Amino acid sequence: MRRNVKPSSQSQHPDPNHSLPALLNYIDGAVEAPTQARGNTLRDPNNRQPLQAQMSSAPERVEAALAAAHAAHNAGEWEETPAATRADILDRIADQLAQPAMCERIAYADAITTGAVINVTRHMAQLAPFVFRSAANYIRAGHLSQKLPGKMGEVEYFRRPWGPALLVSPWNGPTAIGSHKIASALAAGAPCIMKPSEWAPHSALLMAEVIHAQGLPRGTFQLTCGSRHIGGQMVGDARIKAISFTGGTAGGRVIAQSCASQFKPTQLELGGNNPLVVFEDADLEQAAIGITYGLTNLNAQWCRALGRVLVHRSVREELLARVRHHLAAVRLGHSLDEKSDMGPLIHQQQYDSVLAEVERLRSLGGTVIQATALPDLDGYFVPPTLIDACDPADTAEEIFGPVATVHCFDTQAQALQLANGTPYGLAAYVYSGDLQRAFEFGRRIRTGGVKINGYSLLSLSPAAPRGAWGLSGLGEEGAGQTIEFFTGARVVGLSQQDPIGAR
Repeated sequence: MRRNVKPSSQSQHPDPNHSLPALLNYIDGAVEAPTQARGNTLRDPNNRQPLQAQMSSAPERVEAALAAAHAAHNAGEWEETPAATRADILDRIADQLAQPAMCERIAYADAITTGAVINVTRHMAQLAPFVFRSAANYIRAGHLSQKLPGKMGEVEYFRRPWGPALLVSPWNGPTAIGSHKIASALAAGAPCIMKPSEWAPHSALLMAEVIHAQGLPRGTFQLTCGSRHIGGQMVGDARIKAISFTGGTAGGRVIAQSCASQFKPTQLELGGNNPLVVFEDADLEQAAIGITYGLTNLNAQWCRALGRVLVHRSVREELLARVRHHLAAVRLGHSLDEKSDMGPLIHQQQYDSVLAEVERLRSLGGTVIQATALPDLDGYFVPPTLIDACDPADTAEEIFGPVATVHCFDTQAQALQLANGTPYGLAAYVYSGDLQRAFEFGRRIRTGGVKINGYSLLSLSPAAPRGAWGLSGLGEEGAGQTIEFFTGARVVGLSQQDPIGAR
C-alpha cells in the first residue's frame, strides 16, 4: 500500500487527564471485577501500545446474572413500577450522562479504543442522554397502555416485557448502540443483561456506573464483561426471553438459529454493503462530499458506511476527480487529535482483513484509488480507498472498512440491478437533480433506508424506524420500535357469551 507520510498535527499521545475505566461486572446488585484472563490485551490503535488486559466473567458469575434476572422478572417489581416513575428514572440517568465530564470520559474511551476521532465520539457521547430521554418520553406518553372500544365496553390493550433480555452491543458505535438497547429495555420494564464488546466495553461500563447509582431493584440491570463465549452461555439459556444483537452476520446467524429453536424474539442489526447511486444530473460536488464522508466517518467502521459507488458512465471521470480532491484533504491521524478527520482501524485483525480485501480486488483487476496521506504513526491506519473496474460479482460482500468499489451504469434499470445486487439491505444513498426520479428510484431499492442527496450519521426522522432487509438483519429499531420489541401484547376486557353450539 502506498504510504505518503503526513505528521499528525497535534498530540500523538493519550490525554493524561483521562484513563479507561476498570473492567467491572454489575451482577445482582454488586460490583465486581471479572476474574478470567483472556491472554489478550487491548491496544491503542494509533500506536499499538497496550492499554488494558482483556478479562472475562467466569461461567458461574454469568449464571448468577441469569438467575438474578430471572428472579427479578418473577418478582415483577420493575415491570409493575408505573411508567411515569420508570420515565423519571430514565431522565435522571440522562441528566448524569449529559454532564460534561461524563460525556468527555465516554468520548475519550471510544476514541482511544475504537480509533474513531474524538470530535465524532463526542457527538456519539451526547446522543446517549438524548436516547434515554426519548425512551422516557415514549412510555410517559402512554404508548404501552391503551383503551380500545369493545362490544361490552372498553378493552385494555397493554404491553408487558417478555422477560429477561440480553443486550449485545458491538465495538463500532458502542455508545449510541449500547445506550439505545439499555434505555429501551428499561423503558419496557424488562430486566436486562448488557454484554458489551470485549474490544470497546468502556462506554457501557460508564453507563452502568450511572445506572447502578439509581438503586434499581436487584437483577433489573446487569453487565457482564467477556467474549462471545459468555454471550453464547446467555443466548442459549431459556431464562433469556428476548435478544437484541448488533454485530456481524456470522454472530447474528448463530443467535437466530438458537432463538428459532426456542421461539425467542430476536432483534438483529448486522452488516451492510451500502450503495451510493450518482445519476448523470446529480450535483457532483455534493456527491463527492457524500462519498468522502461515507469512506471516512467513524473510519467507515459502521454498518451504514459506504460499500459501493454506482455512477452513470457519463459523469464517472469528473466524479472520481472530485473525490480524489476531497480525499487528498482528509486529515488521517491520531484519534485524540482535535484536527483529525479520520483515525485508525480498531485492531490488527480488522486491519489485516481490510488490507486483504484491497489486495484481493486488486488481484482481480481492480484499480486502487487513494489520495490521503498516512500519518507518521505506527497504528492500524488505512487511507480511504476506492477500487474501480471490478466485476460486481466480486464485490457483493461487505468489507467493513474505508474501502468502496466503483461501478458504472448506463440506464436506470442497470443502476437498480446493481443497487439490489447484494444479499444486504441496510442503507442506500441516491444523488440526482430530479427529486421525483430520486424518490421513485429510492422506493425500489430493497433496503431499510434511503437518503437522497445527503449522507449523514443521523436518521432521517427520530420517529422513523431503522429497518434491515436480507442479511442485514431482522426487525426494526427506533425510539418506539425497540421498546416494543422487548414486550408482548396483552388484551383484557369483558366478553359476550356465545350460546353453546353457535357458529
